Amino acid sequence: MAILVPDIEEINSLPQKPTEGEIFLMEALCKTLDDQWTVYFQPHLNGLRPDIVIFCEDAGIGIFEVKDWDLDAHRIIKSDDGEYNWQVRDKGIWVNKSKEECPLKQVKKYRDSIFQYEIPILAAKKLLNQKVYSLIKPFVYFHNHTTIDARKRLHLILDSHSNVFGKDSTNPQLLKTILEKCYLRHGSKFTELMKKNGISDRLRNALAYPKHGSTNIQSLLVTFNKKQQNLLTNSPGCRRVFGAAGSGKTLILVHKAVNAAKEGKKVLLLCFNITMANYLRDLVTCLARHYGPHYHRNIEVGHFHRFFPKETAEIDNRSMKEPVDVVLIDEGQDFERSWIEILQQIAAPNYHLMFCEDDRQNIYSKNVNDRGAVLDPILNQSYRIPEQTAILANELSNWSKQEDVSGSVTSMKPVQGNLFVRNIWFNGTKDEVLNAIREDVKNLVQDPNTARPDIAILICNVEDGWQICKVLDEINLPYKQNFESQEENQELDSIYGDNYEEFKKKLDELRRYYKVGFWMQTGKIKVCTIHSFKGWELSNILVFFNPEKEQELAKVPLLYTAITRSQQYLTIYNSDLDLTSFGKFAISQGYVEPHSSQNKS
Repeated sequence: MAILVPDIEEINSLPQKPTEGEIFLMEALCKTLDDQWTVYFQPHLNGLRPDIVIFCEDAGIGIFEVKDWDLDAHRIIKSDDGEYNWQVRDKGIWVNKSKEECPLKQVKKYRDSIFQYEIPILAAKKLLNQKVYSLIKPFVYFHNHTTIDARKRLHLILDSHSNVFGKDSTNPQLLKTILEKCYLRHGSKFTELMKKNGISDRLRNALAYPKHGSTNIQSLLVTFNKKQQNLLTNSPGCRRVFGAAGSGKTLILVHKAVNAAKEGKKVLLLCFNITMANYLRDLVTCLARHYGPHYHRNIEVGHFHRFFPKETAEIDNRSMKEPVDVVLIDEGQDFERSWIEILQQIAAPNYHLMFCEDDRQNIYSKNVNDRGAVLDPILNQSYRIPEQTAILANELSNWSKQEDVSGSVTSMKPVQGNLFVRNIWFNGTKDEVLNAIREDVKNLVQDPNTARPDIAILICNVEDGWQICKVLDEINLPYKQNFESQEENQELDSIYGDNYEEFKKKLDELRRYYKVGFWMQTGKIKVCTIHSFKGWELSNILVFFNPEKEQELAKVPLLYTAITRSQQYLTIYNSDLDLTSFGKFAISQGYVEPHSSQNKS
């Protein structure tokens, strides 16, 4: 008998009671499958909620959409152009319904979401090998119809890949046959692929009914200062908050989201950075589950273009289509004013909206002056940045003479948190930088006090990232990067090189998969663009600072962002001529140490 997640007691306590068909199919699957399978009931899947998902590491993944419909009240009308309308009879009148409400569309949407957001490493492989698409099989189950009847009524929209069945096919023998025909059996051809790419742990983490996530709850149950406490309410209106790096902006938003969810409100928490969304979701899940088993279901978390890919309110990929009561924006300096207006369109009357920003981290050079006055107090006390690092970041901003609202950051980190802080600067050519990084990383991993997962190498562009990966390969160190390999890039070019627009589209898609798949909970060194590491922090930050010409206006915000990612050890390997003078100045003032290879004293 299969393992059921969550258990039946928790399923029966869900705020939205399961339908008869959902319970019936769940029980049938549990009886049919052995204990190597897990049956997930209504998992909270990245903002979507499939009815049932089954998974076994040596078999595959199945997704089930369950309908208790009476299909006499539904019909499909196909037009001359090949399109179809899904209609529902309402008071004797046939009414067109959105195609998104078609169960076949819904279940395929769930499959695509798993590929894109939960196991993006396989999505990248799917992009290069379409056979991988068969790893995840979608099914639609009609509880009040037989298989023949359901397929007959839906024949206009079915194809050879459609898996539709009815109640008469749910006895163990027939159900097992249906699954095995779709390769959902032990010893599947995808077994090696799943094991090689570590799919089991990632997928189980994504589908499991969350208890506390991977975040320590004690790190979230903090005492806020007076300025922070004043921002925790969700009363109607809009609030714009500026805050320095490490000043608690993200933590405030997480608490606001959970507070609103506890009141029964619908919450949308957004950022621009794809990798940042992973972190936000982890924090929200952890805090919400601390207060109750279901509060997290009132909160959707993601990056803006995940929900609004066309930057319009008409294209809305949220699972909760009702108006949002509370809209929260992190890293607001990355947002366009028009995006905020879109969010206001999908908000409920008397909504609350708050967006937090740090214009010193305006790495996309957005216009932050067209969003209204700043009425809330500025948060300038940082509880995670060491004093020496805060001084270095402030001096960089002062040296650049760039205007900002956020202002200087003041470190509030306890004295003991500053004892082992070291900030180092290296000026050199690209080749000199790569050689220095090679030697420094070799020394770092030999230090018994340094764990590999606590090391991140930040870069300004993917091409420099490839060079860093090459260095790590040469010294046989495993790493996790947030971009495609040079070989994958070349393979895409060989496939789509004659069509630049298609190549760019596929490349953007591939990079998005890598960004979504970039999590901190890995035992490897991280190699990441500064853009995607915004919001994260680690104890050992190595920055290869070599900005492209297109990043000219964002040089200082880029370096400021990289500096403020460091919790303890920071080394800046600079090959940008404009920043060379700042490096020399910072060394002369004692804000940083010269690199040991360049120390002339």
